[in-house]
Amino acid sequence: MSKPVKKGVPKSLFILIIVILASMFYYAAYRDYSNPEVAVRSFYQAYFKNDYKTMSQNLSVFWGVQFMPQYMLMSPQELIENRPTIEDSMTEFISRMESENKVPSNMSIKILSKYTQRADNTALVAYEFRQQNKLVGIEMALLVKENNRMRILQMMQVDQKQLNQLNGNDIAEMEESFKEILER
Repeated sequence: MSKPVKKGVPKSLFILIIVILASMFYYAAYRDYSNPEVAVRSFYQAYFKNDYKTMSQNLSVFWGVQFMPQYMLMSPQELIENRPTIEDSMTEFISRMESENKVPSNMSIKILSKYTQRADNTALVAYEFRQQNKLVGIEMALLVKENNRMRILQMMQVDQKQLNQLNGNDIAEMEESFKEILER
């Protein structure tokens, strides 16, 4: 005798769908380095742990050039091609620079996603520094895309008034100004 075939959807399919959706969210929110917010979060999490290698992986080579004169005569393309060497130099530079700095305990950042602006090759990300969940300061990072990954070019302190002045077109203007550097 044969068993009758059950009708309906297998229950394991629902679990599989939930696992897939959760995995996609985790990747997009925490591992997708083409997402500028992920790059900023990763940089500061590494900073709070004194992980200088991860910090330099999230910084643009163009950031490093301003502190390392030996690379100043290279073209933008040469800088990007020599990223592994420059990254090692940035790691050494950051470790020397930070050797005397003590990161306060209980520091964290909160990304202010409503201010994030993205273009094809640049992005702006605003974030708050928090210590024991109290606001300590606000910064904004300018990121550029290098090898299909967003990396921090510059960080600057801002206040709420400056954030409120962002008009949504700011990134388009910055993208245009970086056009020469970003064209490959």
